[in-house]
Amino acid sequence: MKQLTILQAIQSKETFSPDVCNKENIGLEIQDFTEVNLFQENFADSLNYYLQVREKIRGPFAIHGAFIDLKPYSYDRAIQEASMFKYRMSLNIAVLLGADYLVFHSQINPFVQSSLLMDLDRKENKRVFHTLMEEFSSFKGYLLLENVYEDDPRRLRDLVDAIDHPRVQVNLDLGHARLSKKFSLDQWFDILGDRIRYSHVHWNNGEIDQHMPPGLEERIEILSLFQRHGLNVPLSLEYFPRDILKEVALFQEAIDQGGLDYVL
Repeated sequence: MKQLTILQAIQSKETFSPDVCNKENIGLEIQDFTEVNLFQENFADSLNYYLQVREKIRGPFAIHGAFIDLKPYSYDRAIQEASMFKYRMSLNIAVLLGADYLVFHSQINPFVQSSLLMDLDRKENKRVFHTLMEEFSSFKGYLLLENVYEDDPRRLRDLVDAIDHPRVQVNLDLGHARLSKKFSLDQWFDILGDRIRYSHVHWNNGEIDQHMPPGLEERIEILSLFQRHGLNVPLSLEYFPRDILKEVALFQEAIDQGGLDYVL
């Protein structure tokens, strides 16, 4: 039996109970610091709050890094510098809070199809992420690249392979992958394989990124995919549930109904 690890994804500190997470051994993914303007009015308050409650989180602790309009490997020096500043801010927060995982978007543009440009992008990504991991050697967790706009998992596979760093891996966003018109979820698992170290769980109608909770059948499908592909990674519930105990009970129902090899 495999231990199923669940994280409660939250967008602000008011939407979870650290005591419940502690008691139930539930992890936490915080998304308070994703905005481009990280110096918003409540930044210091939020950071101080998480510094105080961090020890109460016994499960995995994850941070979603900045992502809006960023391109750290841009050929425009000003865009590159602004992006690197935001990435460094995210890494600083990850170090301060002792994060196990830090999520960045892949920033892959699916409309760029030139092999020359894609090769240059991969080369620059390798330079950027090796520089960051060397610079923040005190960060001991995984830096995860998340699929967002790309509908072909080979693009993300090739990017991670080109970066070629053992702690730069994949956050498979199931909702985003579900929007792919070319590849099934099963194929995303096949292609990305053990590069997948973490997953955002949410659902949609196959047309729009809705960040809806999966139903019972979808939960069985999700857990079956991980089990069939031999992956046991933390699942971050990115439909932002407030009642995390209800979600744990629903996943337990999926395990029972699906006859799956998991325990909570």
